This record gives sequence, C-alpha cells and structure tokens, in this order.
Amino acid sequence: MSRVQSIRTNFKVAKVDRGLGLVLGWAIVSKVDGQPYFDLQGDYIPEDVMLSASADFMENSRSAKAMHAGPDRGSILFAFPMTEEIAKAFEFDTGGKFGLMVAAKFDEGVLAKFDEGTYTGFSIGGWYGDYEELED
Repeated sequence: MSRVQSIRTNFKVAKVDRGLGLVLGWAIVSKVDGQPYFDLQGDYIPEDVMLSASADFMENSRSAKAMHAGPDRGSILFAFPMTEEIAKAFEFDTGGKFGLMVAAKFDEGVLAKFDEGTYTGFSIGGWYGDYEELED
C-alpha cells in the first residue's frame, strides 16, 4: 500500500540574470518564521522530505519545462537546500525562510518570458509519500 501525493510548488522569482541566462528563486519553501509553510494547493513539504527529494532530483533529473508542459526547456544548474540546521551551521540569516533554493537555465524563449515579466514565478513538481513493497 502506498500513500503518494502529487505536489507542485509555485514561488516568485528572486532574480533573473540575463547575462548568465539564469532564473533564481525558491523551488520549495518548507518553513517561514519557524512555522510549516503550506502552498496554494495546501501542500507542506517538511525539511527532511525536501532534502531527500532534492538530492534525488539533482542526481537523477534536473530537467525544467515551461509551465509543467511539453518538452524540457532547460535544467536546474544549481540547487542548495537551506534547512534551519544548515543555515545555523553556516551562520546564514535567511530572513526566516527555509527550503530549496535553485538556479534554472532555460532556453531563450522561456528566458525572455521571465525577463519581460510574463513569467513571474516558477515551480517544480513531483511526488512524495510512504511506499510499501507489494509482494507478487
């Protein structure tokens, strides 16, 4: 038996660097001011789940689509998990926000939409839950 949820998180872009062709922002927010963060769909992604999922994503995928549709239009070049524990270890002040920070590099068409303000946020999608092996 498995309890699997589809998740899709949406966050404002923090910065578009046209020179490097990068879009930077939070792909996942787990906590804000020490409290669990629930996105617009009501999903909460705990820090431990975010850390595990982001390690798997960066090792095995890193693909990026435009608005979750069509073929790959870029990739995630950088990702840094910022948990409360990691922030404390590095002595970072995150302003109370914790989660996964990313930099995505998109093709020119998608990058232009970020640059002109048509796209103001980006998101990642995936699944999480408890899995139980089923015997044949």
